Amino acid sequence: MNKQKTIGLITILAGLPAIGGFWLIGYLENFPLTATIIVINAIIFRAICGTVGGILIWRGSKWGYYLTLLCWLYLIVVSLLTLIQLYDNGIVLSYGFLEQNYSSFGRPFLFSVLKIAFGIPIVHIVIKNLFRAHKFNN
Repeated sequence: MNKQKTIGLITILAGLPAIGGFWLIGYLENFPLTATIIVINAIIFRAICGTVGGILIWRGSKWGYYLTLLCWLYLIVVSLLTLIQLYDNGIVLSYGFLEQNYSSFGRPFLFSVLKIAFGIPIVHIVIKNLFRAHKFNN
C-alpha cells in the first residue's frame, strides 16, 4: 500500500469516532454554547473532513488532501490543548500515576500523544504532496 492510501485509511479511522457527534445534534439545544461549538467543530473538522478527506485522498483527489490537512491540523491543535489542560490539572508523567488515573489522565494523554505522533508526519507529507502538485501544474 502506498503513502496516499495509508494516509487515507488512517484519516478515515481518525474521523470515524466523530460521526457519533451527528447523534448529538438533536440534543444541542440543551447544551451550553461552548459544548455546542465543540460538537459542531468535531462534526465538521473531524467527522466530515476526516472521513470524506480520507476517502478522497484514497482515490487521489486534490480535495482529499485539503480536507485531510484540515482534519489533522484540527486533531493536532485539540491534542495540544488537551495536553496543556492535563498539565494545568496536575498530570504527573509516571506509569503509576497514569495507570491509577487512567480515565481522567492516562487515556486523554495517550490519545493526544498518538494524534500528535501520527498527525505531524501526515501533515508534512500532505503539504509536501500539495506543493509538488502545485509546482507540477505551473
